[in-house]
Amino acid sequence: MSSENEKCSCSGTSVKELVLGGIIGGAIGASIALLFAPKSGVEMRRDLSVKEFVDSGVEKVKQVATSLLHKDDEPFS
Repeated sequence: MSSENEKCSCSGTSVKELVLGGIIGGAIGASIALLFAPKSGVEMRRDLSVKEFVDSGVEKVKQVATSLLHKDDEPFS
């Protein structure tokens, strides 16, 4: 006997369950990736450093800005 207020959610999953599953799956995947990484911890941290990330981003912005500035100099075809 079940009341009318109770609903069975057997066929669907809630958003909360999906988010939780994604977080758990991501954590498991990241752990496995770190265990099988070909680099040492020091090398991995150096590769993932924030400074390096920012420097590469700044360099990309400079390249795009330079190419946009040079496009203005080109005649229309």
